[in-house]
Amino acid sequence: MDHKTSGDWPLPSGVWHVDDDGAWSMQRSADGQNVTPLVSQADIGKLMLARRLPAAAAAPVRQFPPEFSFDPGSGTALQVPPDTSATPPWVPPYGAYPVSDVPPAGPAGLRQASVPLKLADQRAREEHAQADASLPMPPPGEYEFFSARFGTSAPALLALEPRKAVLHAWLPASKRWLALEPESDSLLAESELAHGAWRAELVPEFNSVLVLPTSHGLACIRPDVPSLTYVVEHVGGAPCVAAPVWFQNRLWAPLRDDDGRIRFVNLDAQQKPGSDVLLDGLFDLGAVSAPVAYNRMAVWPCANGQLRLQLQPDGNVAASFTPWPEGLVPHFEFGSPYVSRDGGLWQLCFERSRGTYVYVKLGAQSERADALAPRLCSGSFNYRFATKLKTAPWEEPEHGDDGGKNQAVMPLLESNAGNSVFGVKFATSAGLSSVLRSSERLAAQLVQDDELRENVFHTFAVSEPWRLRLFVHESTLWAYHPLLSRIDGWALQA
Repeated sequence: MDHKTSGDWPLPSGVWHVDDDGAWSMQRSADGQNVTPLVSQADIGKLMLARRLPAAAAAPVRQFPPEFSFDPGSGTALQVPPDTSATPPWVPPYGAYPVSDVPPAGPAGLRQASVPLKLADQRAREEHAQADASLPMPPPGEYEFFSARFGTSAPALLALEPRKAVLHAWLPASKRWLALEPESDSLLAESELAHGAWRAELVPEFNSVLVLPTSHGLACIRPDVPSLTYVVEHVGGAPCVAAPVWFQNRLWAPLRDDDGRIRFVNLDAQQKPGSDVLLDGLFDLGAVSAPVAYNRMAVWPCANGQLRLQLQPDGNVAASFTPWPEGLVPHFEFGSPYVSRDGGLWQLCFERSRGTYVYVKLGAQSERADALAPRLCSGSFNYRFATKLKTAPWEEPEHGDDGGKNQAVMPLLESNAGNSVFGVKFATSAGLSSVLRSSERLAAQLVQDDELRENVFHTFAVSEPWRLRLFVHESTLWAYHPLLSRIDGWALQA
């Protein structure tokens, strides 16, 4: 076979076929799966960053594999897609760093995005203006969104419904969502974790791997968008009681065995299991929140105490469960724990005996600080009603009292670009705690609050607007809520 004129070409991006007329099409993905006819060649062109022959505007497009710089038949230089720069993956729910041997500079598990987030043309934004772009909603459910390479040269967008264990891919040319099917008989298991307790990890590769908590253990799922299939392996063989977190160069998640005991499974970056770590004793954890990890400690705050992993002086990791001090009740609905300047992580609690809110330092030592009122927190920043503060949430500002403004901001994401926070602003005339427990429909605003100003750039009305998920794909910030009719997006600064 003369590969210069016709036949199959095995390439890193997959197997491409050129016919006798010199037309190229992708036949098999890099993972060896047949490209489904449901994914059009126009979709393949966008997903694979296919090269093109220069042509007139109305002429049919001839595309080539992304590895090519010239047409093998004629030697003509090929056009490169306009945006082929590498973009970091988006890992839900808050844009965490993907798994890497280089540990992140700060804590893992807070509402802190790993990518810079700043709206383009911020000064021109108006609260009632149309969004820059929109996507149709995936099928009914409550989704989490991943943007990464999934057998694709460009980042692909995936929508995961954890509680239904369904995964959909966005086809950028066809402009529709299509479900991924299991490549074999192994199906992704459902997750029973609450919305606020769920998080995922991602191992970035050409075929990136999602690491998810499920009712059958820690799921390692490798989606393949060109074939609309996935491969999944469940590790642990027992339900995850909480979400995974990257800690000490391993992925950790707690499982509960049939005998009621807690067992921590762990994987390295290649998804190879290590030795399980057992928690001595039987414990009623109560509702479990999302984990946080920093330095030598990973903590899963629970209604009844702290489930913790601690790096020991001998290099081993030990598990423990520490009940909250008598009369303390944690409140997870106000956002993330607060990270202090010295790296301490502080959880908001309510002390029943004194009828006051307190912040309790996570870890072995039960330090606490009294607070006049609860703050809405994303990690480094907290909101006193609608005012963004960098000071500790138990410290009151010297001047001003915004308690009468009857508004609050729930911070959804922090970005280190200009000390920027994206959040949802809503009315609190009934009191903040009451509003957060309410299911009534509320008018809300999306705001970006940076070091210069607060900018309202979108308005909407739904019940529980703070359940909004923000995610980044194709240099655009997208806002998803299951009760909205579409997913709106706004261009980000390059």
